[in-house]
Amino acid sequence: MRRTELDRFRKRLEEKRREVQELVQAARTTESQHGDTETPDLGDRATDAFNREVSYGVRINERDLVRRIDRALGRIESGEYGKCVNCSKTIQKARLTAVPWARHCIECQELLDRGDL
Repeated sequence: MRRTELDRFRKRLEEKRREVQELVQAARTTESQHGDTETPDLGDRATDAFNREVSYGVRINERDLVRRIDRALGRIESGEYGKCVNCSKTIQKARLTAVPWARHCIECQELLDRGDL
């Protein structure tokens, strides 16, 4: 992969990383603002508990995405970016454009999704 392409992917990954980190921070702020109040109504407490669980799930997913982005940035630095971590074939550029943190080529991702990898 050419250096200009790698630089473009690095920039997209870094931008996405900042965006996700801002979302995580916003979720934490919202949760802390709503978590300190004691609501007397049972229905409101249930809604608050549900919202905290959803917020927690979102933060976990976003942290996982940050880790995937960090690993992709590491692969750029090591010269392994754009190669499938399973079969070492080149990951299609259209796939990297859509999911720049992709670790697998489409074929291996399909195997992984089916549980065959």
